[in-house]
Amino acid sequence: MTPPEDLQNIFDALPYPVFAKNSKHQWIYGNKAFDALIAVPDYIGKSDRDLFPADQVKVFWTEDRRVFGGEESINEEEIGPDVYALTRKVPYQLADGTTGLVGIIIASVTSTENFSNAKVNYEAEIEAARKRLALLHESSSQQALDLQNRLSVAEKKQHTAMEIAQTDSTTGLKNRLGFENALEASVRLSTNTAQRFGLAIVDVDHFKQINDRFGHAVGDHVLVTVAQRLTELPDVYAVARWGGDEFALLTELPMQDRDLMRASFNQALEYVFRPIRTPDRLIEISGSVGFAVYTEDAHDTGDLMRYADMALMTAKRRGRGMVQTFNQEIRDTLARRLKLARDLPDAITGRRIRPFYQPIMGTTDRKIQAVEALARWDHPELGPVSPEEFIAIAQESGLLSDLDTVILDTACREVGPWLKDRSITYLSVNASPMDIVGVDFAERFLASLEATGTNPEHICLEIVESAIVGNLEAAYRNLEHLSQAGVMIALDDYGTGFSNLRALLDLPLDKLKIDQSLIQSIGSNNKIADLMTSIMQLADTLQVNVVAEGIETKLQAAFVTSVGCHLMQGYLFSRPQSFDSLSKWLTANEIRAA
Repeated sequence: MTPPEDLQNIFDALPYPVFAKNSKHQWIYGNKAFDALIAVPDYIGKSDRDLFPADQVKVFWTEDRRVFGGEESINEEEIGPDVYALTRKVPYQLADGTTGLVGIIIASVTSTENFSNAKVNYEAEIEAARKRLALLHESSSQQALDLQNRLSVAEKKQHTAMEIAQTDSTTGLKNRLGFENALEASVRLSTNTAQRFGLAIVDVDHFKQINDRFGHAVGDHVLVTVAQRLTELPDVYAVARWGGDEFALLTELPMQDRDLMRASFNQALEYVFRPIRTPDRLIEISGSVGFAVYTEDAHDTGDLMRYADMALMTAKRRGRGMVQTFNQEIRDTLARRLKLARDLPDAITGRRIRPFYQPIMGTTDRKIQAVEALARWDHPELGPVSPEEFIAIAQESGLLSDLDTVILDTACREVGPWLKDRSITYLSVNASPMDIVGVDFAERFLASLEATGTNPEHICLEIVESAIVGNLEAAYRNLEHLSQAGVMIALDDYGTGFSNLRALLDLPLDKLKIDQSLIQSIGSNNKIADLMTSIMQLADTLQVNVVAEGIETKLQAAFVTSVGCHLMQGYLFSRPQSFDSLSKWLTANEIRAA
């Protein structure tokens, strides 16, 4: 990424370091001030992992992921040994359609200029002053008094430098560095006194919506207010802004059991997250808390932070606005998740995660028209693993694209004969949302089909709306390329969100798949009939076929047939089955398309 020459000159004239990264966390630009600050030659094209320790990389990427997700960020970051920078980052759409970020370093405390050498100089000056003061200790001469003044000034400068490096500029709280120092001090105290303490991570629920709706000034006011309220809580002795909309705090623990601790924190939650008044509105807020205890839950700071974060994630999954203490259930979940994450790469490359197939039936003739390939993992030790569980891990680990490729390849090879003899008319497969907007997704997808000898016209690619709303232009390029090659495109889970009708008109869709949550309401919600009729009218306008998912009863099958759905799938006909099982099922039922 190279700006035009005149813009480059403007950036280079700025006294503030400016840089840009792509979604792979690689630097793609830096102005002269950034070059001087980072002091690393040839950093363009390199990622954080090439230049920084793993713990620093984790901090960078936590903030970067927020920005890639569309949020702005302002945070203190350690960009070198004892080099701290106050950095503002904003999302930026790159030429290839992906989202990168642009950062500007507003202020820095630099080891080579202000901090590390200054600290050494201060300490050396202090030590030298102490020695000289000792020699003159018995004298009340003016020289000794001057030396004492110099000692006080040096100590004050050192303290000021440390305070700047450990303080969050927005809230005035400790930043990560300051909190980590407080946490280490608490561990030392606990080791010496056997006194336990608690660590909580507090998250402002739906903070991005507050920023988007009311603006960043109001968002900052919310953060400052929450920060102030957290510092007012009894027994809390250290509070930090951990990053974005998350806070971390340390609290003394009276001798009470976990139920009492949870009740106490719930009361604190009500105090901290009561409505916030601005000059022109009252803003309703809520928050979630994850809590862990040293040394009951963990015996080192890394595990303690991890367990509190796991408890916070559990609180969010269970509905937000609640306190969750770390417990054995979460510990077991974590151990299971870590094992699955360790075993997942080999399971993908070894093709132990295999496609199962669910028939897609015609509504009028009740014959099988197609199959959808769905990933299934039978773990050798843990048994069948829920797709929701291992797909989430694959997505977090960056392995979802590899998993999709293996499932596509295996499915094409297995059902290829059915496609050729027209036992089924098409194979339906899924792709990860990240892939849909990837630069070369369409080319890679078609290459996989070619490698298996599969006609693109026999493939239907299912996408979800969330895959396209963030980058409609990139999604359109890929889907249009695939459509031109003959691949059918289906919008999956239709009816679960607020669909972008403009996107529906623009995308080369062939099918709408009605989400099973709507189907399950048939017979219990009188408005479903009107809604289904509206969907069918929309489908006629778009000239696409409609597939009803989640058909479990004859009533549901009869209803979707009556409103004009073309295809349906669900447990009424068959659960997802292995290739061998489905082959026997087809033979037994004699309901092939041909």
